[in-house]
Amino acid sequence: MTQKKRKKAPTKKKTAAKKNHNNRLSWLSHPLTALAFLLLLLLVGGYIITRWSLPEPVPQQQPQPVITYPMEEYPAEVDKPQPPQITPPDHVPKVAIIMDDIGINRAAALDALQLQMPLALAIIPGEAHSTEIMNLAYQQHSEILIHIPMEPVSYPKNNPGPLGLFVHQSDSQIKRRIDDIITALPYAIGGNNHMGSEFTQHADKLRPVLLALKQSGLFFVDSLTSKDSVAYQQAQKLGLSCALRDVFLDNVRQVEPILFQLDRLVTLAHRHGSAIAICHPYPQTIEALQQFIADPQRFDVEIVPISQLVHPPVPSSDKHTAAPAVHH
Repeated sequence: MTQKKRKKAPTKKKTAAKKNHNNRLSWLSHPLTALAFLLLLLLVGGYIITRWSLPEPVPQQQPQPVITYPMEEYPAEVDKPQPPQITPPDHVPKVAIIMDDIGINRAAALDALQLQMPLALAIIPGEAHSTEIMNLAYQQHSEILIHIPMEPVSYPKNNPGPLGLFVHQSDSQIKRRIDDIITALPYAIGGNNHMGSEFTQHADKLRPVLLALKQSGLFFVDSLTSKDSVAYQQAQKLGLSCALRDVFLDNVRQVEPILFQLDRLVTLAHRHGSAIAICHPYPQTIEALQQFIADPQRFDVEIVPISQLVHPPVPSSDKHTAAPAVHH
C-alpha cells in the first residue's frame, strides 16, 4: 500500500498573513464601517473633481470712487404761463444753460469747459477749485455765476456749507457774508441760489442779498428750488436784472432722460421764445450735452449766454404791470 502524503503544516508566516486578510475582510463586512469608508471615498473624489473643474477665482476689482455733489432740491416743474409767442415767428428760439456746483471736482469742471457751447458756470464760493476754475473760465470767455449757498428746508440734514446764508442770521450778518461771497469770485457777472428752498421763501432775508448783487452790477437767476420762492419777485421789486429757471436737466443721471429734458427745454423755447436750464457736471450730463450740440438741426434753437436771457430791471412806473413770479 502506498502511503498518503501528509500535508505540511502551515508555517507561522502564512498563518499570520491569512489571519490579517480575514481581519480586513471582517472590517469591511461591517455595515457601518463600510458606509463610512464609502462616504470618505465620495468626499475625497468630490474634492478632486471640484478642485480641477472650477475656474480660478477672479480677484475682485476695487470700486472706483464716486464723485458726489451737495444735495440738490428738485421741485415739481410747471411751465411758465407766458404769452404763446413773444418773439417774431421767423426768430430762432434761444436757450441758455447754467451748470451748477462748479468748484468741487476739478476734472468735472475741466470737462465742462471743453464743451463747444455757451455755458454759464455757477461756482460755489470757497470750494477747493473755485478760484482756479473761475480763472480758467474767464480766460475762455465763459460766463461765471456765483452759486450762492442758501439754507434748504432740509437743514441741518443738508448743509449749504460754511458760507451759507441762513434765515436765523441778522441783516448785518447776511450783508457781511454776501459781500465776502461776491469778493471771492470777482469775475462773476451774476448769481443763482445753491439749495435755498427755505431761504428763498423769506423776502426780508433776500433783500440784503439782492441789494448787494445790484450794487455790484450783478444779476440774479432764481433756481426755483422751492415752488414758494419769492426771489424773482423781490429782484423785480428792487430793480435787479433777473430770470427764472425753466428746466432741471439731470434730475435723473442717465443720458436718455437728460436728452428728454433737453427736448422739453427746446419745446418751451419754441413756445415762449426762450428758456433756461440748469444742470450739473455729471459725466452723463456732459455726454448728453455733447449729443445736443452735435445735432443742431434736431433742435432748431440757438444756445446763448445766460446774460442774453436775463430780464432788465422794470422801470418804477411800470412795476405795477410787471408779470408776477411763477412758482415751479
